[in-house]
Amino acid sequence: MIGHKNPDVDSIAAAICYAHFKNYNHKQRYIAAAAGALNHESEYLLEHLQLERPLQLNSVGTVAEDLLDHKSLVTAKTDVDLMSLGKMMRQYNVKTVPVVDEAGKFLGLVTIGDMAMLFLEHLGDGTHIDTAPEVLRRLLALRVGDIMKSRDLVLFEKDDTIDEVRRGMLGSRYRNYPVVGDQHRFLGMISRYNLLALSRKQLILVDHNESKQAVDGIEEAEIMEIIDHHRVGDLQTLSPIYFYNQPVGSTCTLVAEHFFNAALPLGRGYASLLLAGVMADTMLFRSPTTTAKDRSIAAMLEELSGLNALEWGKTILEKGTRFDEQDELSLVTSDLKEYEQGGLLFAISQVETLELKQLHHRRRMFSQVMEELCHSRGYNFMCVMVTAVLEECTELIIAGSQAALLEDVFNSQAVQGVITLTGVMSRKKQVVPVIIQHIRQKQML
Repeated sequence: MIGHKNPDVDSIAAAICYAHFKNYNHKQRYIAAAAGALNHESEYLLEHLQLERPLQLNSVGTVAEDLLDHKSLVTAKTDVDLMSLGKMMRQYNVKTVPVVDEAGKFLGLVTIGDMAMLFLEHLGDGTHIDTAPEVLRRLLALRVGDIMKSRDLVLFEKDDTIDEVRRGMLGSRYRNYPVVGDQHRFLGMISRYNLLALSRKQLILVDHNESKQAVDGIEEAEIMEIIDHHRVGDLQTLSPIYFYNQPVGSTCTLVAEHFFNAALPLGRGYASLLLAGVMADTMLFRSPTTTAKDRSIAAMLEELSGLNALEWGKTILEKGTRFDEQDELSLVTSDLKEYEQGGLLFAISQVETLELKQLHHRRRMFSQVMEELCHSRGYNFMCVMVTAVLEECTELIIAGSQAALLEDVFNSQAVQGVITLTGVMSRKKQVVPVIIQHIRQKQML
């Protein structure tokens, strides 16, 4: 279960709680994950509610570790003699044996071909047939450390990409290849068969369905389900999936609905986490994306959690407004989403605050950081929505070579790079669709 990059409370809470929902009645294990570091609000929530942190994933692309054969590992130490090694190969029907030290670190390989060549070199010509028994005893008494290969081996690190593995195998003709992890610890062997039979990572996406917002490597994964409340994006699936997308204010509303419809028990901690997601994403019910379903679900979660929704929501928002602890780059990128429309690449970030004055003194630095991001990431333009929840308005800080387009979009002149939007609270409903529609219309002229 994984949400979008730069995960917010709604994304994290939805992943954790939907994994909890799926784990009730399914034999397969579902694991909550985060596509990036947790923000202050999520850190506070998980610590306060004593819930397990999600697994942080930077990529879901296939790597060497994913190809490992899950059979029991057969390894040898350097002091094992060749007679014992031969018995081991016959017993486990293996032709390659990795050599490791006492700590499990990879040292080298011994293959059945190496042993065959050794015996042929000493006994193959038949010129010393009378001394063969003595030679044979001497050979069988040799240790693995005496004959193993430790140089010019083709091995893979656990995080090597599938392309790196493929290139390594195509450039050599070995039967098996070792994979090592941290501290050069031996993890297992992979072969060309493993490469051909690789299985994709299976994902359930929450709170997003666009490739630009998805975790890296999404194109190599298999999407099994999507639970979301945004516009339908560009992700494709291998087969039909369960895709639950509703025009509500929070993905947590939809996850909680699954619990209530299935009549499954929802503990206080999970109910509190879901309520936090609803209140944060609806901005205390002030966002125009808020629906009657959000309010009714929140009321049910209030009863289960024993919390007051508005007070709980204010607590969460206050945890996210510790701006003195974050530099401008962190603030701009903490909730940034990328979009592509009509050949234009742009990004919209949102910073929520209780009052606009809390961030007025940082506008200039915001603009500088945004211009640098536009240059480094190739954005045609970007904007940061500084949204004041209590004042119910947004200051839109704009940047990029085509930032002037935003003045046309909102029919408002920027003052020192800032457009004031009264009553605008929602990126999803009041900003993104307006920009996309403007680009479409402009390109039709």
